[in-house]
Amino acid sequence: MGKKKYTFREFLASQIESGKPVFFDGGMGTMIQKSGVVGYAIPEDLNFYHPEIIEDIHMQYMKAGCHVLTANSFGANPIKLEKSAHTAEEYIAKAVEIQKAAIAKAEAEGIEGPHFCSWDTGQIGKLLEPMGSLTFDQAYESYKTACVAAEKAGADLAIIETMSDLFEVKAAILAVRENTKLPIVATMTFQENLRTLTGADVLTCVTYLEALRPDVIGFNCGGSLEEGEELARQFLRYAHLPVLIQPNAGLPQVVDGNTVFLVEGDEFAASQLKNRREGAVLLGGCCGTNPTHIRAMIESISKDEASGVSRMSGGESGKSSDQSSDQSRGDGKEEIPLTDGVNATYVCSYNKSQQIGGSFGPVIIGERINPTGKKKCKEALTAGDMQFFINEAESQINQGAHLLDVNVGLPGINEADMMVRAVKTIQSTFNVPLQLDSSEAAVLERGLRYYNGKALVNSVNGKQEVMDKVFPIVQHYGGCLVALCIDEGGIAPTAMGRVAVAEKIIAEAAKYGIPVRDIFIDTLTLTVSSEQKTALETVRAIRMLKEKYGKDGLQFVLGVSNISFGLPRRDIMNSRFFMLALEAGLTGCIANPASAQMMDTFRAYRSLACYDENSLDYIQTYTGSVDPSSAKARQAILEEAVADGTISICLNTGSGSTSFKSAGLSAGSQLNQNLDQKKKPDAVNSDGKKTGTNPLEDDLITIIEKGFKEKAAAATEELLKSEAPVNVINNCIVPALDNVGKDFETGKKFLPQLLLSAETVGNSFGKIKETLAASGAEEESKGTIAIATVYGDIHDIGKNIVKAMLENYGYTVIDLGKNVPYQTVIDTVLQNKIKLLGLSALMTTTVANMEETIKLLHQALKDTGEECRIMVGGAVLTADYAEKIGADYYAKDAMESVAIAKEVFGK
Repeated sequence: MGKKKYTFREFLASQIESGKPVFFDGGMGTMIQKSGVVGYAIPEDLNFYHPEIIEDIHMQYMKAGCHVLTANSFGANPIKLEKSAHTAEEYIAKAVEIQKAAIAKAEAEGIEGPHFCSWDTGQIGKLLEPMGSLTFDQAYESYKTACVAAEKAGADLAIIETMSDLFEVKAAILAVRENTKLPIVATMTFQENLRTLTGADVLTCVTYLEALRPDVIGFNCGGSLEEGEELARQFLRYAHLPVLIQPNAGLPQVVDGNTVFLVEGDEFAASQLKNRREGAVLLGGCCGTNPTHIRAMIESISKDEASGVSRMSGGESGKSSDQSSDQSRGDGKEEIPLTDGVNATYVCSYNKSQQIGGSFGPVIIGERINPTGKKKCKEALTAGDMQFFINEAESQINQGAHLLDVNVGLPGINEADMMVRAVKTIQSTFNVPLQLDSSEAAVLERGLRYYNGKALVNSVNGKQEVMDKVFPIVQHYGGCLVALCIDEGGIAPTAMGRVAVAEKIIAEAAKYGIPVRDIFIDTLTLTVSSEQKTALETVRAIRMLKEKYGKDGLQFVLGVSNISFGLPRRDIMNSRFFMLALEAGLTGCIANPASAQMMDTFRAYRSLACYDENSLDYIQTYTGSVDPSSAKARQAILEEAVADGTISICLNTGSGSTSFKSAGLSAGSQLNQNLDQKKKPDAVNSDGKKTGTNPLEDDLITIIEKGFKEKAAAATEELLKSEAPVNVINNCIVPALDNVGKDFETGKKFLPQLLLSAETVGNSFGKIKETLAASGAEEESKGTIAIATVYGDIHDIGKNIVKAMLENYGYTVIDLGKNVPYQTVIDTVLQNKIKLLGLSALMTTTVANMEETIKLLHQALKDTGEECRIMVGGAVLTADYAEKIGADYYAKDAMESVAIAKEVFGK
């Protein structure tokens, strides 16, 4: 590159244009451990006490050939470092200063560049609402303080890494974008199930992150190289932005008493070469990698590209040319969801993505959270009754809605504040994506800021004044956009006129970088009773626009029921018009999912148009009540229907068994027809889940399972009128938590639902404690457990989750906090005669401290004759590793810790 000075954005663009990669460095903690330095509280302390060690690490990576250095500032945020020796700003400034000094030294020594210094940050260390107590604004302010300090110190880019909660990533990205000019690299970390801690899969992460417009997305950390290759394949399949791949050198092992990573440089390089050939633009390493790994990676890729073998074919993220072909994985694991190339349209919540149009076909957008013509909704908005939103959301989801429209526009209330409250309320309980609906740009802005996902935004129109207000908001926060075919001239009576308005909107959106695939054109449904000649013009306009822009992913939305205002038997007119619109290309159907005729039409169309493969959803809805969530159940539906003559289809056979291609069913197939009916007093239901012995117990179990925390206290109070507190706990709370835990273990529920159920139990326990206090009785603990994050580690999210679950199962928990000295742990165990201790560590640099804590505790127990079992957990641990460092149990998650407690205490 000579002496030319590049910004990181310029360098990245240049490398992509020329088909060349960008190389990041490897692990920092691994290298700090290797240096042998001891006596520091946190790794960032070395910036002040041993800056020469950090500078040398940077030098080694630059000599290995990397372009981007990662600052020693991973944990430097104001919230996490409240009690540290220096402020977050001071740690960050020093980290950047050391990088700059190393880069200057590298240039003086003639080490080929260019080189860039970063601000590197990880998670704050507390869960955001609704899972935890940290607010979005508090997270934003913490990241704001840090990134402003980084830019002031001279950082070239921001690296937001090892993230497991997309809402926290949003706070970080917005903080950087709104307060600095730093380029942004945002990477997630995934568990063994290829989902984040909060349950988001790769597709959801890509959908969410790209809406926020960072410069680079990707993943770091994780497990095996094989898992990393699968994650890379999925990221590169879905992403439009450049992708960074930074896997670990496998998982840590204990060899001769030392923590080591067994993946050697050549094995790591071979894996990264595969990822480069798949289309990765940016490559580096995470835990366990060192300059040897990075050098081997760079040499392998450079040699390969010099031979022309892995020359990429271009595309928005440099994807390989064969990525749109084979859909199957071939390893027995779940298939990657089918997509439609770069122009597929997705919205998402915090852990659920929803394709609209394309191979998935049309979706239902539930219309009932809207005060227009709805007395109960108006009353709820006036009274601030948030339970109404939960009830209405649940009802529409159960009836088949894929998305929910949220409109809170009512005179006399603060619409912007109410939009935020409604969004938070619904998202605290349900993960269905939302459509935020308002004619006020300020309301949309507030709602989008606090919406956890990529929303559908309703709406913009062709009036220049409106576009000037709404487009910048959608550009800033991301989202798909409903665009009404109306402008200063009103609503055109002809399809041609509406098409002209739509094209004007599409052209204006392009100026803001909003792609066609994120636009939903509403060609406007006018009531046939007064505008009879325009009804078919609405449908004709859809056809015309689809023909021209369909290949670019343009979507279409209508408020279908508008067609029948003022007419008798509205369902007849609605359903017939609905079918016409669907056939023309309607993909976003704003409708009432409680309307039988509308849903009948919708399901029939999806079957006829082959979106409902093998008519599985249709058959399930109209012939049976088998849960279609598994391939086995779906096959049973088909075979039963064939056997009784309901359908006649050709089933492919192989290996002696009937089979058919797996297809994801629409939300409409997830029937909950029996939710309001009382279960029979069986010990378990057909799913093997525990039930109560009477209807009231079943009600409370359902409330806990669904996380209806506002209903828990009243339901518990009613049950306590006829049941003893201990019976409520044993017959309702524990079975409900066990059911949730079972779903968590099998991947049907994820951390947000687990914690929501735990919070719901907390509300139930509140009433139980009141009853016990009134009677003079005391709550009986199942046992006392001490938990701590080990010395030197300031990450306690996992520990806090474990605490919440153990307490809800009736155990007393002594929480020693984070960065806990060895002697504090020992004293607590001995003084309180603790029988079970939980230790947590996130970083590779602190696993050794966990081992030392266990070693010292074992000696103290031996000296005193006391007994205590030890369970350990954390991202860098495995069961084998736990055994080798002397732990009795390895808890891979919070529910496992409950199982361990039950074993230790026998209850």
